[in-house]
Amino acid sequence: MAGFRYKNPVDCNVDFDASSVKGKTAIVTGGANGIGEAYVRALVAAGSTVVIGDRDVERGKMLEEELTGVKFIACDTTIWEDQVQLFRTAASFSPTGKISYVVANAGIHRKDEVFAYDGDDKLPQKPDLATIDVNLIGTLYTAKLASHYFIKQNGQQQSTTQEDTCLILIGSGAAFLDCPRGPQYCATKWAMRGIMHSLRRTAFYYGSRVNVISPWYIKTNILSDEAFAHVTSVGVEFAEASEAGECLLRILSDSTINGRSFFVSGKKWSSRGYLDLDFDDYEEGSLIEEIQKDQVKSAPVELGLFV
Repeated sequence: MAGFRYKNPVDCNVDFDASSVKGKTAIVTGGANGIGEAYVRALVAAGSTVVIGDRDVERGKMLEEELTGVKFIACDTTIWEDQVQLFRTAASFSPTGKISYVVANAGIHRKDEVFAYDGDDKLPQKPDLATIDVNLIGTLYTAKLASHYFIKQNGQQQSTTQEDTCLILIGSGAAFLDCPRGPQYCATKWAMRGIMHSLRRTAFYYGSRVNVISPWYIKTNILSDEAFAHVTSVGVEFAEASEAGECLLRILSDSTINGRSFFVSGKKWSSRGYLDLDFDDYEEGSLIEEIQKDQVKSAPVELGLFV
């Protein structure tokens, strides 16, 4: 298992071999619809066993019936016990008893009340923070459980016998770009980069990797038809959900890819519809790189743990 990989963006324009994904078991939260469904379909096409955790029981069961090697579990990712059951079921359903990949995809986007003005004659109302609950707290639960199963399977001592495991965090263009009037959504998607930065320098000791996929303007039900119509009217080109699925396989198929952020951009910006932003490393010789070196050297030993 390779260590942390610095510099040099991953070349996403080359063909790749996804055969290493065959026979592995993956969990996809929020996998019953939209981009999550695209991740599920890509994994199944590559020969993986997939366990979907989602609140949409009707759609989840439809995918379970349609796709070979798929198991659906009703799961609200904001509820710890639901996720515990999801991972237990996945380990039992796995042909090998192991979980190799976890895609922390579950997320929501809704009208944000944090900066909504309640009117001159009204007291400010407590905002609904459900976006934080799903996008951040739910993802932290997923990351905790993924790390537990990865370490349980591979042990705490780095060795050549460890099998590749990978946690995929789902960000957004909102993790990099100015997106007005959506502070909760932007904060949670920036947070995915923060989680990745926290884990990427130690995960490989446990045979593991962590990367971020950030989709941007893929037409799903996360936004209203009116919102997407506006996007179309100003000339923005949509990416395809299948491009997000291919991006996932590109990452999983190469065990050297660790600590990177990939952007599902559409073909306007990349011939494959996705690219490595090369945005989460530090320019050699820069002040921030020197500060980072001091941070790594000064980190207490106990902070080197993956969990």
